[in-house]
Amino acid sequence: MEQISETDQLIALNRHAQGDWGMVSEEEFLANENGLLEGSYLMSVYLSERGAVFCVITDTERTKTTLSLLEEC
Repeated sequence: MEQISETDQLIALNRHAQGDWGMVSEEEFLANENGLLEGSYLMSVYLSERGAVFCVITDTERTKTTLSLLEEC
């Protein structure tokens, strides 16, 4: 996670909270939109200033949001 600055993390969390899913596929975009209505997990994908691709995932209960590198999502 050293590749993802605190600023990148804060920007990504803000975008995720606003429903800007970043660089997800069309399928994942639709899954997120449905997830908002149905209560399933939400996943966003972003690019850090240093070129690292990372995910922001919120669980179905909306109690936990995690950040991790794409290969760990």
